[in-house]
Amino acid sequence: HFPTDDMPEANDAAAPLFFERMERFMIYRTKNELEKTPIEGCMGGNGTVWMEKLLTGQEEMMGKGRAYVRHTLNPGVSIGIHTHEGEMETMVIVRGKAVHTINGQDQYLEEGDIIAAQPGDSHGIAQTGDEPLVLIAQVLFA
Repeated sequence: HFPTDDMPEANDAAAPLFFERMERFMIYRTKNELEKTPIEGCMGGNGTVWMEKLLTGQEEMMGKGRAYVRHTLNPGVSIGIHTHEGEMETMVIVRGKAVHTINGQDQYLEEGDIIAAQPGDSHGIAQTGDEPLVLIAQVLFA
């Protein structure tokens, strides 16, 4: 959100400071700028998870978390069961279907569904169906 009422004109003496300050806080990346990193056997799961870092870590998450990523899991791929200590993880299903196992219980997810694993929860997710699973995951400190 831009404070357009306060934004100086390009030829205004305050313009360089305003835009320099804005560049430090605003993050903009196109999908073509995101690097796809393969993670083989993610958390003990099957196959290769393709990760794109949407934000690059704590510095871009204002110290409130450690990950904000898009994962793509092709058919047969899973992220193994793992436990979050001192942090929580949310996932939003962007495309595809999955079975999410949390604390021993299965949840069947599809496009638009969200989960939130709380500190101490153990969970994993597996792609199901014919099309790749695409999800956005965010890990925040508790």
